[in-house]
Amino acid sequence: MPHRGTSKAYILERLRREEGLSYLADAIEAGRISSHAVGLELGWIGRPDLVGVRDGQAKQRHFLFQRLLREAASRAIAKASDIDSCGLTLSELQELWLGAHPTTGSHFRSREELVAAWEAGRAVVMRLWGSHGRRPMAWWEFDAGDLKHPGYDRERSTLWRAGVLSESERTELEAEWRREFEHAHRPDFFISTSGEVLHGDAAVQAHLAWADVPIELAQRWAAARRRRGRHEAPSEEAVVAK
Repeated sequence: MPHRGTSKAYILERLRREEGLSYLADAIEAGRISSHAVGLELGWIGRPDLVGVRDGQAKQRHFLFQRLLREAASRAIAKASDIDSCGLTLSELQELWLGAHPTTGSHFRSREELVAAWEAGRAVVMRLWGSHGRRPMAWWEFDAGDLKHPGYDRERSTLWRAGVLSESERTELEAEWRREFEHAHRPDFFISTSGEVLHGDAAVQAHLAWADVPIELAQRWAAARRRRGRHEAPSEEAVVAK
């Protein structure tokens, strides 16, 4: 049953299911940073009115988050032979991945610098963060063509629908989505969210939306389930014979 809102359980679950972000879940569970801070820094939680919040708190949170990013990036990049050739810092690579921070701004002084950084770092950034149905923010800015970033929750289905995923990514996502589809069709399936308990079709639709399952696939699999149900149903003669 998926969690909702800004709860620690929801944020941990979301981090665990996203490739490349599980280290943040580890940091939360180790007490190195709060789930709320991670949610704010990733933009998963709307930033509250800052009245009564000390500027130093926001800076401290941002510094801690950036340190965790640097540690993770260092571990990933340490294995890369091409990092030296791109000429970018870890902070600059992280901005190409996540975008400029809404509070501290960009590391680049102009759009021209940003374009040049993407050209230099594209291969590294894509190798580290451009897989599993996700694309870095610089890709959305410069390489996505007419596609617009739909938000984190709808990114994977948008890329799937646009046909820009690799064959391995497509296979991986469709297998994951099929598991979520079958899970939602268990006889006892329900969802509890926002003080409401959903059952039946409402629960299925809510879960599939949460998992970002493309409606085209859901409709295809639902039709296949109905066909199987008709084939497996006993004939009228067999029922009468019993």
